[in-house]
Amino acid sequence: MLKVFLTLVLAISLEARADDYSDAPMPPPLPEPQEPLYLNPTIYYKPIIKFDVDKCQDEVRVEMLSPEDKVLTRLCAADFNNCVMQGACYVHDEDGRFRSFNYYARGADNIPRFKEVDMRKCPYGYGMRNVCLDPYYTVAADLSIYKIGDVIYVPRLDGAVMPNGVTHDGFFVVRDAGGAIKGPGRFDFYTGFTKPYAKENTFNRMGFANIKNSFPFRMATPAEAEAARQRTGYPGTRNIVIIPPRR
Repeated sequence: MLKVFLTLVLAISLEARADDYSDAPMPPPLPEPQEPLYLNPTIYYKPIIKFDVDKCQDEVRVEMLSPEDKVLTRLCAADFNNCVMQGACYVHDEDGRFRSFNYYARGADNIPRFKEVDMRKCPYGYGMRNVCLDPYYTVAADLSIYKIGDVIYVPRLDGAVMPNGVTHDGFFVVRDAGGAIKGPGRFDFYTGFTKPYAKENTFNRMGFANIKNSFPFRMATPAEAEAARQRTGYPGTRNIVIIPPRR
């Protein structure tokens, strides 16, 4: 009889203990492992075109037109095509004036149109939506994936020394787009007046002028992104007075 009683007590005790644990919260699931992100880079810049240096026959000069079909200036065909490809250019015209032009759009005739822009506000030119370009801290990206103002971090360039001696922090603000910049891993890095393949171009030496190269990157955290935008004066640029270099 005692044995039966002890068996019943043990069964009741185990059942009560099971009830105690039935409502215990489960630990949260582990986060899914994230695949590393990689980018394929290119470099773009703002050409400086000098009327008295870039000589060509007058009959082959191309008219740079405004959206209203006003002739802004006339350039050699190669220089005009470079302005279209880079999306902007400085022109030291026949009257000795430094003028800044940004690509606007193609007209109904499929001829590119440009706008003359105020160098005092955005000395390095404009990206998308009137956002100023900031050399060495700007990328053009696919705006169907990224937003203007997004920030990426590129470890490869963290600690790289820029031509002015400043050490880069690895953060870049999306300020521009490009016709050939498609996909989540395609970024075009802006280097101001420095040509993509120039030996003094830090990004070129780091391998960023070659689209076949691949480098890891990640999206900045909200705090990192806000700090990067503030450091670079977004949507303007840092308070830097510049004079286009002589070629």
